[in-house]
Amino acid sequence: MKTFLALAQLFAMIAVGLNHPVSAQRSPKIPNLAGKVQTVWGPIEPSKLGPTLMHEHIFINFKPPTAMLLAPTYVSVLEPQPADPKKRRGLTDFDQSLKAILDFKNIGGGTIVDVSQYGLTRDPLALKLISRVSGLNVVMGSGFYMKSLHPPDMDKLTVEQLTDIIVRDIAVGALGTDIRAGIIGEVGVVGKPLTDNELKSIRASARAARITGAPMSIHNFEPLDEMMKVLDIIESEGVDLHRVVMSHTGGRDVKTMDAIFNRGAYVEWDFMGQAPLPKANDTRVIDSVYAMIQAGHAAQIILSHDVCIQPQLKENGGGGYTYIHEIILPGLKAKGVTDEVIKTIMETNPSRALTFAAPAKPVKQKSKRAG
Repeated sequence: MKTFLALAQLFAMIAVGLNHPVSAQRSPKIPNLAGKVQTVWGPIEPSKLGPTLMHEHIFINFKPPTAMLLAPTYVSVLEPQPADPKKRRGLTDFDQSLKAILDFKNIGGGTIVDVSQYGLTRDPLALKLISRVSGLNVVMGSGFYMKSLHPPDMDKLTVEQLTDIIVRDIAVGALGTDIRAGIIGEVGVVGKPLTDNELKSIRASARAARITGAPMSIHNFEPLDEMMKVLDIIESEGVDLHRVVMSHTGGRDVKTMDAIFNRGAYVEWDFMGQAPLPKANDTRVIDSVYAMIQAGHAAQIILSHDVCIQPQLKENGGGGYTYIHEIILPGLKAKGVTDEVIKTIMETNPSRALTFAAPAKPVKQKSKRAG
């Protein structure tokens, strides 16, 4: 058996005995992480991040969750991929993922934010191990994914219970471990229309961000009017929108991007480098980012790959975790974008976005409605 895979599975087995129902625990003490970034190995200075990919999945499995949120069970995502590339799914092979992220490390990369959470088979122990072996900082996500992958007891839980689950991920540790999340996200929003569970998830995520000081990343498939409602909810919970990343929004129409920029949130271009390469839309991505830089929005631009499927890996013909550095950034430089602006996008913006604010008391709400 592969060495690293065996170690990671062993750690996961040990973790199973650590789980206990969330409902039976006392409220945790909230650490003050203001000015720090929380990695799977603990808090670090933002200056230590280096070039950062804000929205990736080192490990991911798209199986619907079966564990109840109030009695979480550690389920390792790790399993070898089939020999037949056509049968491969998700990212579950430790050695394969290690090889893929080392490409990013070898071109000077410093940090990867893995935004898997409840719904995408997050594996804290595997993330901690791969961070140690690769030498990359890894920031782990929390929160709840799209409604089709919500846990089975999502309907029954209140905003307060969901908030408590996320807070514990950040203040205590995820899934019975002492490995703490450093970002709330990606929070799955599909909308069309927004459902009660989505509204609960958004509000609980924002409330947890307020309580812990953690940053947020929102997965956006909803139309603009619903995006504005999502931001309204987050803002109503006392969260500064300058600490919110709106993923999957880069490259949309200018009206949508302008609306997000005007609210103060980050606009993120992602899901890049899927085989076969080259991609016809590379020029459109470069042109879209360039236009927003020219419009004065460089300080709110985030670029990441959202690697989450096998065709995005280099060994399967994709661009891997270096596609932005090898294709997108050279394309921007060819248009005259300076190294200083590139550094703003790849280092300064992520370090600002990932830095914790001081913890604060929840904002008193006038209504108990989910939305």
